[in-house]
Amino acid sequence: MGHVAACGICCDVCGLNKKVDCVCSSGVEEVAKDKVATHWGGKGVLCLVLDCAVKRGIAYCMRDCEDFPCDKYFEWCFPYGKDYLEMHINRRKSQQE
Repeated sequence: MGHVAACGICCDVCGLNKKVDCVCSSGVEEVAKDKVATHWGGKGVLCLVLDCAVKRGIAYCMRDCEDFPCDKYFEWCFPYGKDYLEMHINRRKSQQE
């Protein structure tokens, strides 16, 4: 199995990995901190999801962040669709009741 990014997508199945050779990581790995600090090695590329995960010390948004899904996911509809994100919200609400 390949890397799993902070957003929850396995890099092996991500189209960006094939197209631009980006390999994400969890938000707590040193490589992620370096990527955010250098905008992917000076390429000027910044993933807002990874940036947020690094700044908050969160490995995986879906598993570790109480704010998932946040506005970033709804604004981009990345990498999940609106219906999938709303399912997470509804399930969290039903567990709190």
